[in-house]
Amino acid sequence: MSEQHDLSPTSPDWLSNWSNLLGNSKEDDGHQLEEDDTSSIITSDHTQAYSPTPPPTSAISSPNLSRTQSEASNDVEKNTSIMSIISSLTTGHSSRSQSHSVPPPAADDVPDEPPPLPTNNVPPRVVTATSALISIFGQLTFTPLALQPSTITLAIRIYHILLRLVKDAKSPRARLTALQFLMHIRADRNHRLYFVSDNPSHVVMLSRLIHRTSTDSPLSASRDNLSVEREPTSPTETRRPRPLVPLRERDERALSRGRTSGKKPTGNLATSRSGSRVASTTLPRNPINLKPHPPLWRIPETYPFDVPDLVQSEGLVSYDPDSPLEQLPASQYLAVINDILEHETNWDVLSYVLCHLPVQLANKHLFCGTKARAGISRMLTVICTGILNGDMATHLEDPTIKPRDAHGLAYHTLSVLISFRRCFELKQCHLLVEVFLTGLSSGQFSTIKCCLHALSLAAVELQSSMTKLLPRVLEMLSQIMSGANMAVHILGFLFLIGAIPPLYTNFTENDYKMVFGVALQYLQHYNRLKTDDPNTSWALSQHVRILSYTVVYVWFLALQLVDRPKHIPYITRQLLLANEGNDEPDDPTEVCFDWLARYTYASADPRPAPSVFNDIVMNPPGEKDTHAVLSEKTWVYGYSLITIRTLSRRGWVEVLCRRPSGYTKFLCRVENVPLVGAGDVDPDLFSVPASLTMERAPAKVRSVDCEEGKEDGSVDAEVREIFNGAVVDDTPRPNPVTGYVWSGTAPSQRRKDVSVDPSFFALQLSAYPDRTNTSHFRAVVDNALVKKYTANLDRIPVIDTHKVGILYVAPGQTEEAEILRNTHGSPAYTRFLEGLGRLINLRDQLDVYAGGLDPDEDGEYAYAWWDDIGQVLYHTATMMPTVQHDSLCTNKKRHIGNDYVRIVWNDSGHPYRFDTLATQFQFVNIVIEPHSSGAIAAFSNNLHENEYFKLTVQRANRMTEFAPVGHFKVISAESLPLFVRQLSRLADWFASVFAHTQQDTVPVEMKTNWRTRLESIRRFKNQVPPAPESPSTDSQGGIMNLEFARDFTTVF
Repeated sequence: MSEQHDLSPTSPDWLSNWSNLLGNSKEDDGHQLEEDDTSSIITSDHTQAYSPTPPPTSAISSPNLSRTQSEASNDVEKNTSIMSIISSLTTGHSSRSQSHSVPPPAADDVPDEPPPLPTNNVPPRVVTATSALISIFGQLTFTPLALQPSTITLAIRIYHILLRLVKDAKSPRARLTALQFLMHIRADRNHRLYFVSDNPSHVVMLSRLIHRTSTDSPLSASRDNLSVEREPTSPTETRRPRPLVPLRERDERALSRGRTSGKKPTGNLATSRSGSRVASTTLPRNPINLKPHPPLWRIPETYPFDVPDLVQSEGLVSYDPDSPLEQLPASQYLAVINDILEHETNWDVLSYVLCHLPVQLANKHLFCGTKARAGISRMLTVICTGILNGDMATHLEDPTIKPRDAHGLAYHTLSVLISFRRCFELKQCHLLVEVFLTGLSSGQFSTIKCCLHALSLAAVELQSSMTKLLPRVLEMLSQIMSGANMAVHILGFLFLIGAIPPLYTNFTENDYKMVFGVALQYLQHYNRLKTDDPNTSWALSQHVRILSYTVVYVWFLALQLVDRPKHIPYITRQLLLANEGNDEPDDPTEVCFDWLARYTYASADPRPAPSVFNDIVMNPPGEKDTHAVLSEKTWVYGYSLITIRTLSRRGWVEVLCRRPSGYTKFLCRVENVPLVGAGDVDPDLFSVPASLTMERAPAKVRSVDCEEGKEDGSVDAEVREIFNGAVVDDTPRPNPVTGYVWSGTAPSQRRKDVSVDPSFFALQLSAYPDRTNTSHFRAVVDNALVKKYTANLDRIPVIDTHKVGILYVAPGQTEEAEILRNTHGSPAYTRFLEGLGRLINLRDQLDVYAGGLDPDEDGEYAYAWWDDIGQVLYHTATMMPTVQHDSLCTNKKRHIGNDYVRIVWNDSGHPYRFDTLATQFQFVNIVIEPHSSGAIAAFSNNLHENEYFKLTVQRANRMTEFAPVGHFKVISAESLPLFVRQLSRLADWFASVFAHTQQDTVPVEMKTNWRTRLESIRRFKNQVPPAPESPSTDSQGGIMNLEFARDFTTVF
């Protein structure tokens, strides 16, 4: 038998000695090791502890020895097992217990004071032995020794022992020690293994839900609020709830399994003799005689073993189909975890797995291969059926644990499993969405929020399943009455799926009504809130209020034009109910009514585009004095400003209607005016040719490398081309990298079908929504005042505008300056930009919100996205020019540093610090990075490496959670652009409100562009003198009382 020091890692021959020991069939062959020696840990009682008095160094005890102390060293050596040697290596003394025994107390004999705690906090021998196995595995795997194939084989044998310990050991402490190591194993992008000791925020959050953190555990209470209660005076008197024990006593109990220090405890707490009892997650409603049991684990964790942290193995990998060497059997690990999820009886073990499993599953490179995919599929079935049938966590020995606590944690694992959708059959995908639907009815805030975030991800990843179950999801959401904290997640989900038309292609009228009802019910709740409620974030309530209207707009535009009028009565009623108790609707409601009037009977854009036809007709070339032939008058009617311009001798009329929700222009010709042709006096030589240019008015799509030789706005050139023959369609095909470059057009002028109903024209010229007050037209006599005012009004956008920064972090980069100097990114980053927005030419844009970009200084091209209600301009650092003499890239930072939201593509291989970019506008970072670490292949175009990405949202202090992401999401590359685009719009809205309220400290309202336009029109209306009132009719009677009313010259 080898001596102890020969097996210690400090010995140069320790590895060969361990190999001989584990591989020698005469002493302990592989089967003997796994079947006999491992059983010493599996069957060992977890309450056994080391003796405080160390024995002679020559004596090495075995865990399978009797409890009677043996003094004969020769007998000890004969009975020494491998596990006892491991135990001795890690502790330096024997693992034997004290020789004397204490008879167990009777069933009814529960002592008032627990036995005293030993003077030294020595872990049980099963923990020490398991830790030794882990340390040996770490030495075999995370050192250069892993380059030897024989070492890899030995490491995998120890790995199998650890798996068996987790599955079959009787001691929960031994199982948890093995799980502490196994659940912190990761694989990088090359499938090389490494160990990570830190617990990310997601693990901390899940641990806090079940009170397993050092600050909010049910066994840790404020030391200032402890009180001593009297003991029951009769057997029939039930005990009242006890004060929670102090943190120090809890720490000591966690190490001694129920033993306390010499001090008398504050309450009559008895020690538990069951290894499976843990503290309940909630206090029981009725007093019971259950004693709180200290949990076996909590966050932050303390590891009883020593393994190199963040050191990649040089030989052992999790997957390599081309290598003949052995690989880590991740499928067997998944089989053990699935068995725990399905049959576990110990809450400590089950809760540890449920809290740590989501983060480990997000490391997709650890679970590659056919067998691993089968294990993932099995995991999905086990969790889904366990939740739906109510079987999960029903085998627990502790009756104080409710199965719903385990279910709430399991939903987070299912959320990560969405990224393994290629491992599932279609019916499994349906089952997954069905389980999330069930979670919406759990009644627990954390569970509902998790399910909403998972459904948001499923909307882009599992579209077929979501399409099938979306009506049921909406029905469930309509039944959830909530405040701003929950409404922000519900409305965020509706905002996201509103951008995915395939999800609602089969919607019925009732389905759309449910969407509008869910969006508008918060407005009713908002108007009933007290502004001084300390439990409500003012910034969040303002954000949710704006988001409620936005969801209505998004889904109203999703309706077919012929179906939109059907929903107006329902929406009108809900809006008025939200204003119940007010004399008049509030301004956001007035804006909503005006917006509905614009889009109910037409799908026209909210702002007219420049038109060659209009320029020719209303500004005829060759006219010496255009003002002499052009007449213009303006009226204020309701909340609209109507301007009519006429070209008297041509018969052309231009009607301009400016309203809060947009700006409409009509151009028509009065057919009662004869068309004067050639040969007559003052002939009209431009009307007919100009009419032929109407088909040429839409903006052209140009390629990036098109020539700039001709000026698009040259009227003479346009007219000459009309008479040169048929127009040839010279629209280029989109560039495969840059896509289309849109130029010379308003952001709303995209390729779409436009329909206009006659009611649209009438509504735009009406006083709606002001129907109760039949106010007459107010004529504005001062045209100079009108031009000055309309110039200011037209500067207020008719859609919401957002600007978002985009940064690319190259491998190894961590500093601000080097990140800003990047001029290109990885292929995956480039593909992401292509899907995020449209590439536009800033120099030729006439009506695009450029976000402060100057094409002469910041580059000619930028990515942007827009629809009928909003536009996003992306300040992309890699597209801005890098100046040689500007080492700090101040020109780029003056744009991106002032953005409230930044999208960070992190290929650095390191965590992105929230304050990497030093700026006072540090609110939200949307970080995209590989789901597995490793920067070597960051510029690779390997589809396997770029198939999925990890998405996290970093928020400033005091900002509440608002995004449908949670702590992280794993999302496919194909779904990433759409998801991030919608997320960036939500983030910029909330960040704008947060900044406007001075970081949620000042209760001021955030106003949209539409509301700003409404208030501007109202102020201008108040400046215009009202129409003359009808004179007194006392001296006259009969029909003559109508004289003033019939005299229209007083107004028109």
